[in-house]
Amino acid sequence: MAWPLRRMGPGFLLALVLLLAAAGRGYASSSPGAGPASCLKCHASQETVDWRQDLGPHAELACGECHQGTEAYPHQKPALAPCLACHQRHSLSFTGDHHAGVSCAACHLVALRPQRPAPGGPVEARAPAKLRGSLGLHRLVEAPPPASCRRCHHADNPVGASAAVLPAKGLLCLPCHVASLGLPDWPSRIALAIFALGLLTALDFCLGGVRGRGPHAQADGQPSSGLMRRLVKGLEALLVDGLLQRPLWRHSPGRGLVHALIFWPFMVRLLWSLAALVLEGWWPQLPLTQAVIAKNHPAQALFFDLTGLMVLAGVAAAGLRRLVRPTRLPSGLPQPDWVALGLLGGAMLLGFMVEATRLAMTGRPAGGQWAVAGWALSFLCSPGASLQEAYGYLWHAHAVAWCGFVAYLPFGRMFHLFTAPLVLALRGSERE
Repeated sequence: MAWPLRRMGPGFLLALVLLLAAAGRGYASSSPGAGPASCLKCHASQETVDWRQDLGPHAELACGECHQGTEAYPHQKPALAPCLACHQRHSLSFTGDHHAGVSCAACHLVALRPQRPAPGGPVEARAPAKLRGSLGLHRLVEAPPPASCRRCHHADNPVGASAAVLPAKGLLCLPCHVASLGLPDWPSRIALAIFALGLLTALDFCLGGVRGRGPHAQADGQPSSGLMRRLVKGLEALLVDGLLQRPLWRHSPGRGLVHALIFWPFMVRLLWSLAALVLEGWWPQLPLTQAVIAKNHPAQALFFDLTGLMVLAGVAAAGLRRLVRPTRLPSGLPQPDWVALGLLGGAMLLGFMVEATRLAMTGRPAGGQWAVAGWALSFLCSPGASLQEAYGYLWHAHAVAWCGFVAYLPFGRMFHLFTAPLVLALRGSERE
């Protein structure tokens, strides 16, 4: 063997050394297509582990799919690929908008501890020191909600979450909040059933008064040939008379202002919520979608705070007008509905209290200062276990007050505020 080596010369020996070194590197390196077994030659924990059990559903994936930058050896601490590169976001009906700033690992990797590194920042997942370097970090949460939710939702938790596991916002929250089309809580189910009963009663009464009349009905009950003209006039009346409330402004500017302060915020909030529902359902990964549903985004914080203040101002103005001017209102205008005003005003006030509690509980996150009223009220709250407990009660009180308003609405006098646009549109379609 010595004779061939002497004949090969120093250049060939150097090439041989480099080739052997490259082979050694290839033995210890991993590639995105390699399975976990190759990585475990260096990264297995000290104890004997069944890595397939630890990795769970990800056991058959190549390590490089999640740990990026491991193709060459030696490698630095690899960057983690985002979970959303393979997985879809949870829908609002499952997690709610509160979890827009919570990382996937904070909920799904059982060995990691949910933490909020910066006051008001996102909730992240950190590994305990004794588990760093162990495959146990990859074990996924197997317990379904609400057991898995208790990792964050308990008294005096370090992430500023509420102690109560609250349901996601549902259908009845949609006029005011970003929500889903479900009914996850019992107050909403009861309120919607009562509202539907009252709505059917009101529609039967209204339709009973217009059956068989109208200048455009022919003897055989078929509509006249001016259907398109009636449709255009109806849409015009819906916009000008119904939504912009032109007749009311002409009849009583003060009452028109009260109606506008209550009606318009609900309309623009509903449009915002419907847009968020469409974006979250069809394009959940878009940055615009997350901006629309994130409670601490400056645009959403300012928008919902100002519209909430407008509704409160409208409720207060309606009550003050009646107290200051107790004389009978002009003919054709309904009297104030004190029950509806009380329920609506109470729901809005409780909503601001809930928002203030949330901001204080989560360390006043960046962007939350744009919710001016809620931000100011948050300084009256002292963070701690008592605040995390109180948040759940305030949330349910707000939900019950709002559901009470929805259930009462078809039976009260304030119902005209929401039905008037439709009535005016029907009248406008029949106007010559």
